[in-house]
Amino acid sequence: MIRKFILVGAASAALAMVLTACGKDSGKADAGSTGGSGSKATIASKLILGGPPEFETRVDGVPGLQHNYGVAFGGYKVLDTGGPVTVTALKNGQVDAADLFTTDPSIAANNFVILADPKSDFAAQNVLPLINKAKATPGSAKVLNAVSAKLDTASLSAILTKVQNDKQDPDTVAKQWLKDQGLDAGGTDAAGVAVTVGSANFPESVALADIYAEALKDQGAKVSTKPSIGAREVYIPGLKDGSIDLIPEYSGSILQYFDPKATATSPDDVYAALQKALPAGLTVLDQSKAQDSDAIVVTKATADKYGLKSIADLAKTQ
Repeated sequence: MIRKFILVGAASAALAMVLTACGKDSGKADAGSTGGSGSKATIASKLILGGPPEFETRVDGVPGLQHNYGVAFGGYKVLDTGGPVTVTALKNGQVDAADLFTTDPSIAANNFVILADPKSDFAAQNVLPLINKAKATPGSAKVLNAVSAKLDTASLSAILTKVQNDKQDPDTVAKQWLKDQGLDAGGTDAAGVAVTVGSANFPESVALADIYAEALKDQGAKVSTKPSIGAREVYIPGLKDGSIDLIPEYSGSILQYFDPKATATSPDDVYAALQKALPAGLTVLDQSKAQDSDAIVVTKATADKYGLKSIADLAKTQ
């Protein structure tokens, strides 16, 4: 799959237009908001948090930050899912903190600061294939499980660096990674399977979808792709109605999507809970060792100004 529509590498002017058109501010909290820390305003109450639409209501998102840390931000701006719009908004000050992914190379490139999560608000986020059961044949499962067996966090970070920082085409990166792992030899394990592979609208998901797609092609599957579909509210219905068959997912986030009351945090517990929570027509295959967790990220200037090292520091008063 050659990625055509991803925003990576777009000019800053275009990103600014996207921010203006798409960024929705859900409003300021009461200026006296304390986040449970007394009568004085907390640090968080002075700041705007940015992230994808679902993060505002997800159990480990805004509600989780409030429940686990007593952190209530002054407002929430809806951006993209850990992508260039969010990064640009944080860099340019449209938001003061953002939900990004821990493997995102823009964190190091911009000297952003990841705030520690000592209370494990964010559960394990192992990469795994979410697939329509009808397409999870023994052959296709064998192919995708072989990918998961080779994929680890270091590989995922390296893949994303090539895509985002080096501006390489995700499909080219996917093919090279499969070759490096000895997974491009060709075969017939997935012969006779027709599968539509989708991705969410952020670079890592696009690259992972390309890996799944190319691996299946190498083993004889007939593959079509739908890149950068959008957030879960868009692509989960597609999985259910069969307009897409397969998408890369993250164990903790997708568990909380299907079971907002889930409390599992370890990789094994999350995986077990996810298998029980999935709708009847969907299943997950083997999870990889690769993890890419959500993180609350601020600029170094903001971290220095308020003395921020942990999410808990946001609940302090000043």
